[in-house]
Amino acid sequence: MRLKASDSVVEVARGGGFFAYVRDNMLCSAYGETAEEALENLEGVVDDFVSDMYTLEEFV
Repeated sequence: MRLKASDSVVEVARGGGFFAYVRDNMLCSAYGETAEEALENLEGVVDDFVSDMYTLEEFV
């Protein structure tokens, strides 16, 4: 899933690297050595989160 720039925030991590998260859901967050890597990792986290939500919906 491709995120729009307005959907996410990227911050410099205190120990080095970058921390990215979705504005409306702090559970979706990721770390990377570069800002681009953090955003790529975040997209993977969001994909997993959405997949898990669909799986959970099937059981309800």
